[in-house]
Amino acid sequence: MDSHRPSPDDFRSSLSDLAARSDPSGPAAAQAVPGASRRRYGRWLVLLNVALTLVAAGTVLALLSGALPAADVPLPTRAVSDTVVSWGLLAAALSTGLCALGAAYAVSHVGAAALGAMGERPELAGRALIFVGLAEGIAIYGLIISIMILARLG
Repeated sequence: MDSHRPSPDDFRSSLSDLAARSDPSGPAAAQAVPGASRRRYGRWLVLLNVALTLVAAGTVLALLSGALPAADVPLPTRAVSDTVVSWGLLAAALSTGLCALGAAYAVSHVGAAALGAMGERPELAGRALIFVGLAEGIAIYGLIISIMILARLG
C-alpha cells in the first residue's frame, strides 16, 4: 500500500499547472511577474502622499504669508469663569489619559491572546485583529469626549 502524503509544494505546482492550462493568454512565463501590480500600486500611493503633502504645505504657507484672506470673525467673549475652565481642562486631560491607559491595558491582553491563538491557528488573524481594534477604540472614545469638553469650554 502506497502511503504518499501530498506536500504543499505538490499543491502549488498543480495549481500553477492548472492556471497555465486554463489561461488562454499563453504560457506561464509570459504572464506578469507576481507582485508587480503591488509595486505599481505602492508607487501610486507614494505619489499621492507626496502630492497631498505639497498641497497642504502650499496652503499653510499661503495662509501664513497673507496671500489668502482669513475670515475676520470677532472672538466671542467668554461667559465662564477661570475656575470652570481649569476644571474643564482637567476633565479633558483625565478623559484622554485614563482612556489611553485603559486601551493600552486592553490591547496588551487582547494582543497577547491573539498572538497565542494565531500561533495555533493562523486563519484566526483577521478575527484577532478586529478584537485588537475594538480595544483601541476605547482611546478614541476618550479623545472624542475630550474634544466635546473643550468645545463646550469655548
